[in-house]
Amino acid sequence: MNKILNWLGEFMEFEGNLSYAIANHEITNFPGSYVYDDGLFNIATDPEIPIKGYMILAINKPIHTITDLTEAERNKLIDLSSRLLESMHKSGFKKVMIYQDESSSGYLHINFIPKHEWTYQFHSDFSQMGIYAKNILNVSSHYREEVLNCIDIIKENFK
Repeated sequence: MNKILNWLGEFMEFEGNLSYAIANHEITNFPGSYVYDDGLFNIATDPEIPIKGYMILAINKPIHTITDLTEAERNKLIDLSSRLLESMHKSGFKKVMIYQDESSSGYLHINFIPKHEWTYQFHSDFSQMGIYAKNILNVSSHYREEVLNCIDIIKENFK
């Protein structure tokens, strides 16, 4: 059994890898729940990195790259990406960094990270942004509440 501490300060236990557990709804205390899930794709926040507006679009099957998707799945991925970006823009995020993580977890996922004033100091070094968010920003219940509220706003705008 694997265990991580999420940004709400709760332990999350899961078998195997975290991406698989998220994709298969094996974690019951997932921060903010899912913005979208159709059984094949899901959109949710990262349980370990508390950045307001940060979303992950993932596919719920073990593939490593976009080229492994069928044409219909690629079209769905593009549609969901577009809808997510639109909902993030409606939620107040003017600029969003997007990067595909190809096979680090065994499950294809695309990260959508809003640009905040504090993110510019890290350029595009997302690992440093994550450390900063965990250690500097996520020190108050007020910040955690803001992140949760942001997830709800994105969910509402995604509909």
